[in-house]
Amino acid sequence: INSRSDDIDNVTKGTCEWIFQHETYRRWAVCDRGLLWIKGKPGSGKSTLLQHVLKKHNKEPGTRARPLILTFFFHGRGVELQKTPLGLFRSLLHQILREVPDALQDLTTAFQQRRDTIGKPGEKWQWHVNELQHFFKSSLPTALESRPIWLFIDALDECGEQNAVNIVQEFKSVLQEPLATGLQFRICFTCRHYPILGLNCGFEICLEHENGQDISTYVQSRLSQAIPLIPDTIPTAIRNRASGVFMWARLVIDRVLDRERRGWGWKKIEAEIYHSSPELDALYQELIQDMDEGPASGKLIRWICFAWRPLSLDELRWALIVDSDCAYTTLQHCQSAEDYICDVDMMERRLKTLSHGLAEAVASSNKRVAQFIHQSVRDFFFKTGISVLLDGLMPAGTEASETDMVVGTAHYQLSRTCIRYLAMEEIARAKIPRPSHDSVRLTSEFPLLHYATMSWIGHVKESERKGISQDDLLNYFSWPSEDLVRLW
Repeated sequence: INSRSDDIDNVTKGTCEWIFQHETYRRWAVCDRGLLWIKGKPGSGKSTLLQHVLKKHNKEPGTRARPLILTFFFHGRGVELQKTPLGLFRSLLHQILREVPDALQDLTTAFQQRRDTIGKPGEKWQWHVNELQHFFKSSLPTALESRPIWLFIDALDECGEQNAVNIVQEFKSVLQEPLATGLQFRICFTCRHYPILGLNCGFEICLEHENGQDISTYVQSRLSQAIPLIPDTIPTAIRNRASGVFMWARLVIDRVLDRERRGWGWKKIEAEIYHSSPELDALYQELIQDMDEGPASGKLIRWICFAWRPLSLDELRWALIVDSDCAYTTLQHCQSAEDYICDVDMMERRLKTLSHGLAEAVASSNKRVAQFIHQSVRDFFFKTGISVLLDGLMPAGTEASETDMVVGTAHYQLSRTCIRYLAMEEIARAKIPRPSHDSVRLTSEFPLLHYATMSWIGHVKESERKGISQDDLLNYFSWPSEDLVRLW
């Protein structure tokens, strides 16, 4: 749940320190109860700033009255618990239970009773978000009597519009609850300007109005490390066009370094900077149009956008080689293809190349998974960009609106890739292990097997729900053994 904070880039030396001197932050930091909203455009550095604030607090010397720091980083590109209120409250309660166990005696009692009478949690029963929310609220008086609480929540907008609104209302009501005098409870969250349109909370900081010098420092640092002698006009041009958006500056710097390696003159590079749209979506559109391996890039983007969970690099390299119209019937033949990706290191390099830097590999549960570099990239592809990469892929006989067609066609392609993979001769011949925990060996031998077996039906249903014809489905079934399906 909490891996998102590890993915956030470290701050460039000399940046983000302004927050501790900001009048609004200083007033919030000394009040007994208050809600601070750090708002900003997509890619303006909200998560990086919050991570820096947390590191500063965690470095403070420990005392008996040291504040209890609670944190959660929403992650719209992550797994379900990383982008839902359920994950938020599970994480917060775990942190309180670790630090102030006496505050959650009701929760531990309920857990033990259900485990004894119903069975194993996660299999026989699940927590409901409303009851976890109640446990969190009821734990606060006891926890606050022991020490002050500082609660930091990042990227609230990434849990969905209605969820974000509900969470803000819940925490505002918590702050209005009667508490003993002197008990300190401060909440800080970062969010885009939408869906939280106004709070009247008294403490708001708009990041793009404050981060101009930070962007200038970042641009100068990155360019000087890569190219010691660079005209001052280049960092100046990037800073002037960035409009408070670090992500824009990062991508344009990548483009500048690429052009310099290709031997472009500085005047030409500067002109391209000024011709680049200052809007992130427009910049993403330019990068898509610059992709010189369109079909392969489109396939990669579809998997990152529409897979039910982030794929590991090992899974992804097989997902890319097995097409819905794959001519190969064996995995051995797939390995002889000219575009076969032989290992995860090569896959990581291809990930960056095919996405033009819009995707990256990050650590997750002892493996590296593929994801977009920022939530705004995912938003762009869902709104606009993916349609550019789907030309010619719509199945015959399909009648659907443009948006449904885009989403449905992507799920169609993913479902057929899963089925093609399952129909490979090596998998059909695979010896089915018993007991089923030996399935770890199968996963090692066939990396995409678990995802394909668990997900193909879901992709078919979603594709059909979006109006995409499934008339050709039976044509794909050179099906593996029923034992294999039953195992998974």
